[in-house]
Amino acid sequence: MKAAKKIILFAMLTCAVLSDIVPCSESGLSQVVSGAESDIVEFENFPEWVNGGEPVKGVDISSVLAAENAGVEFFDDKGNSEDIFRILAGHGVNYVRVRVWNSPFDASGRSYGGGNCDMYTAAEIGRRAAKYGMKLLVDLQYSDFWCDPGKQTVPKAWSGYSQEQKKKAIYEYTKKALSVIKEKGADIGMVQIGNETNCFFCGEKDMYKICEMFSEGSRAVRESDKNILVVLHFANPATGYFDWYAKVLDECRVDYDVFAASYYSYWHGSTQNLTDVLQNIAYKYNKFVMVAETAYPYTNEDGDKFSNAVSSGTDNVELKYDISPVGQKQCICDVFRAVANVGDKGIGAFYWEPAWLGRHDNTWEEQNRCWEESGSGWATSYAGEYDSQVIGAGGSSYDNQALFDFYGHPLSSLDVFEDIYPDKPNGVLGKIIENEKKTNDFNENGRIDIYDYVMLRSYALNGVAEPGADVNKDGKVNASDVNSVLRFMLGIQTDNQYNKK
Repeated sequence: MKAAKKIILFAMLTCAVLSDIVPCSESGLSQVVSGAESDIVEFENFPEWVNGGEPVKGVDISSVLAAENAGVEFFDDKGNSEDIFRILAGHGVNYVRVRVWNSPFDASGRSYGGGNCDMYTAAEIGRRAAKYGMKLLVDLQYSDFWCDPGKQTVPKAWSGYSQEQKKKAIYEYTKKALSVIKEKGADIGMVQIGNETNCFFCGEKDMYKICEMFSEGSRAVRESDKNILVVLHFANPATGYFDWYAKVLDECRVDYDVFAASYYSYWHGSTQNLTDVLQNIAYKYNKFVMVAETAYPYTNEDGDKFSNAVSSGTDNVELKYDISPVGQKQCICDVFRAVANVGDKGIGAFYWEPAWLGRHDNTWEEQNRCWEESGSGWATSYAGEYDSQVIGAGGSSYDNQALFDFYGHPLSSLDVFEDIYPDKPNGVLGKIIENEKKTNDFNENGRIDIYDYVMLRSYALNGVAEPGADVNKDGKVNASDVNSVLRFMLGIQTDNQYNKK
């Protein structure tokens, strides 16, 4: 594969050229080739007009603003406090997904929690994502709180609506939400009409009536921006119903582009079945396919004193991978590979809530107050008026499946997005640094090239502390800095210090 060849070439060049700085055995480069192939996923013949020709490497971080308001902080690989959007972009993420609820508040304006995910929260998340070159998938759920296969509650304002009234409301709400989010500066690439709508949507269980409502949402998206992809979303390909959903959508001539699945490996069967099911829909109905949600635990520990949804002691789950960052990364790789194996209609995947953390050192009382005041947990006590299953405030049951540790430091599994190919010529971070100083462009020609590599190698050999030569910001100019520049030139690594042209 092209990507694997780049890594092998990198290992060979680095060992040959940098051996006078540090032995390859010490730098760890002698092991680069052996593990390269298994961690790389290549989407062959990826359509150029979808996401600029790059697979969707996405995360759903709908809770992030509430988490930040609760005091959660995120750090880069060097331990420096950093904007999480920049951290994600620096690790190859190119898409952000955000859920949108109509009005997740009571009559007094108190939040139901779950991230306070109305259209204005989505707009701010979209703005911050766009700043770092990431597109937005807007997940319109047409409810005031959580939606899943067993729960699709009509928004309070739509209570008692007829079918025709719901259709009109869906159309108007969709137009308004997209206008608000776009005006804030978001780069909307996809809009999802409903969430895990397994023959249940906006209080309706008749699939043919559901399709009528889907069509109104889709019509609103098309009128807002014809370049936005319309997504429909269903959970669990192992149910055996996906083909029937697609069949009814086709019968009703619903206008959409992407058939998306929730796939959690511990609940939803094998990745081979995922590929088979999505491949059937993709080519039978001429649709793009993707995974809209996936996750896997890296630890059995709990980070916020609220129990985990899945751990090794959970009933009725099949944990196919080690519960570790290594196992977590392998699971994500396998999900991307399953979509890539569909063929040229498989377009990527989103990891669900990789940053949904609490304040790890808080007491139970402090956590509970935080959830209630910031809306950063799964629910506040105020949500009970809308959702009878809510009996009090609660935190994150997915913090053990995050891609950050309990203190906000990236796990090694976050690197998985850098192993998904093909990637854009400048990577996600090309847009980040357009207005930043190119600290490693020693000849000031606007790009990082062989001249800069040779100069940096010279500085490393001679111990020259030239400004901008400390690429990795560790206080030293050495082989590590030279390696990083070489990786960047070969297209293996993108980093916020470089701008390759």
